Amino acid sequence: MTSTNLEIGRVLRASTLGFAIGCRVQQLQHPAFGSLVKATPVTAVDGRELIYGLIYDMHIDDDPLVRRLVLTEKTNSEIIRDQRDNRMLPIEMSVLAVGYQQGDNIRHGLPPRPPLSLDPVTLCRDRDEVIAFSDNLGYLRLILRAADGNVPVDQLLVAHITDMYHLRGDDRDWAMAAIEQLIDLLRANYEMLIPTIEALSETLF
Repeated sequence: MTSTNLEIGRVLRASTLGFAIGCRVQQLQHPAFGSLVKATPVTAVDGRELIYGLIYDMHIDDDPLVRRLVLTEKTNSEIIRDQRDNRMLPIEMSVLAVGYQQGDNIRHGLPPRPPLSLDPVTLCRDRDEVIAFSDNLGYLRLILRAADGNVPVDQLLVAHITDMYHLRGDDRDWAMAAIEQLIDLLRANYEMLIPTIEALSETLF
């Protein structure tokens, strides 16, 4: 496990509900679907105003050169590598806002204001920070509220809880508490509850 947080890109656009990250190909090896990230507004006082979110989609647009290269029967590997490393269009990651920090307090809810374009975004991999954020499982409710949109909520829950479980040092007690929280939140929605719990059981235990 990496002990430090890594910058994975910068904010392209944002709203109260979440934001989009633009990153280079070289920055794509660390973030993954379900990862916890944080945006750090450059206007934040003393650097302690953070906006937390979960990656729920990764989007790679083509460009005119890619359209031409896919029609080529034999493409030189160096040309492909150069196009990936120096592409003019960023890789986009969509993030669902699930919390924020002001001063020393982490709150689970929508941030009072979104980050601004070009604010840096880092992947949360510091164990102490991950524990501080995920000890209170109330933010799982925010994920479920995104079910009416284009967020694959059930798969996001499985990926995120599995990731947090490992980052917390294979914390079985936390994982069981997360499952109990989901059972409580989804007790009226068996169509989502059963496959989600089954998938978590397969990935965690």
